[in-house]
Amino acid sequence: MKKLFLILLSIAMLTTLIVVPAEEVIKIGGIGVLTGPYATYGVAVKNGADLFFEELNNAGGIDGKKVEIIWVDSQGDPAIGQQAYYRLVENDEVVAILGAVLTGVTNAVADAAAEDGIPMVSPSATAYEVTTGRPNVFRTCFIDPFQSVMIARYMKSKNYKNVAALYDTGDDYSTGLYETFVNECKELGLNIVATEAAAFADVDFKAQLTNIKNANPEALFLPYYGAPAAHIVKQADEIGLDIPFIGADGISSITDSITDFSLLTNVIYSDHFNNDAAGEVAVKFLKGYEEKYGEVPTVSFSATAYDTALVLTEAIKKAGTEDYAAIVDAIKNMEVEGVTGIITFDDHNDPIKSAFFTTFDADGNKVFLERVDP
Repeated sequence: MKKLFLILLSIAMLTTLIVVPAEEVIKIGGIGVLTGPYATYGVAVKNGADLFFEELNNAGGIDGKKVEIIWVDSQGDPAIGQQAYYRLVENDEVVAILGAVLTGVTNAVADAAAEDGIPMVSPSATAYEVTTGRPNVFRTCFIDPFQSVMIARYMKSKNYKNVAALYDTGDDYSTGLYETFVNECKELGLNIVATEAAAFADVDFKAQLTNIKNANPEALFLPYYGAPAAHIVKQADEIGLDIPFIGADGISSITDSITDFSLLTNVIYSDHFNNDAAGEVAVKFLKGYEEKYGEVPTVSFSATAYDTALVLTEAIKKAGTEDYAAIVDAIKNMEVEGVTGIITFDDHNDPIKSAFFTTFDADGNKVFLERVDP
């Protein structure tokens, strides 16, 4: 009798396992700076990607499979970012990487991803070398050289003749933008009458700004992120330096670090997206974002992250498999309409897309100026 009971119990357990299989899930790893002074960018990326995956899963996922994104905080540290990569790939068995966010962290993660061949797409790492020699690494944002070229051309179009530059010697993003800007100014005949530099994490820029003021430039190139840029703009006002401050996408979050928004009317920057220059897909994104988060996106990386999630999932659909190489091949040959426009990739795995020049009004609201096409 006891033997019969054990047999029946075993059959019942086996039947339960067969009837209720584990739900199939496609896992994607997300790496972003979610804490610390640059968390604004990582949270913007996370918000945009999370919105996309929520919408995708509500619509049935990929061939009935739900898509899960597993986030790890890089804390803005390349070493921690690389550790996050190994955890996601080896422990969580993700099939692709969305991220990282900051250039330095993305370079570290991309080194590891290139060895494994796993598809990786960053929504925000703009330094040229991120995809160089890494055939499986892509981005949905435009690159720093493109931004610097467009900024120099923008200055030229405003008939500036004498300009200055202030950059961060300890930040890859800042130095990369600066170097390309200098080269483009030479091509265009723009005179750089003052060049000043600061160390990473400096907060006192008055000495550099005083030297710039004494050179009497018509505009200042400012390749900084929003938090340090806020210090610079405030200190420039204190010494009476009243000229346009023209930066790249990193400055877009400056409103989070300044209280006197009237100082921002002189700030102009190139960006990947603008809420006021929106097409049909972008309108849908903005509506969904506001419904989910109770506000419109203030950092354009929310839009590029949404597009990054789109690129990865469309590639997985097209590949019909979770094989790394097949997904990478699908990305290379992709053309898809995203929030920031039609997305295709060049031979360097960079997107071919437009730049949006934006400024602020005295209340800190973003004001679209013009679109510059490549």
